[in-house]
Amino acid sequence: MTAEILKNEFKTLPEADRAQIICGAMRELSPQALKALERQLRGVAHPEVPEDVWAGFEEAEDGWGIEICDERFERPPV
Repeated sequence: MTAEILKNEFKTLPEADRAQIICGAMRELSPQALKALERQLRGVAHPEVPEDVWAGFEEAEDGWGIEICDERFERPPV
């Protein structure tokens, strides 16, 4: 069975069955693949959020953030 046939058959299934298949398939993915999928899904779920914002979140999740140490943040001017 080809991927194209599977996709077409998948579309004919009730939503509950599609969800069950997707959950089962997700259990077979590696943690790295799950992370990539989650990032794709949140972009689809929130199309109003610009791509560069998601890129910033992903950098922070991957530990690419920097800590800003500046005394002006501790004692803001009044």
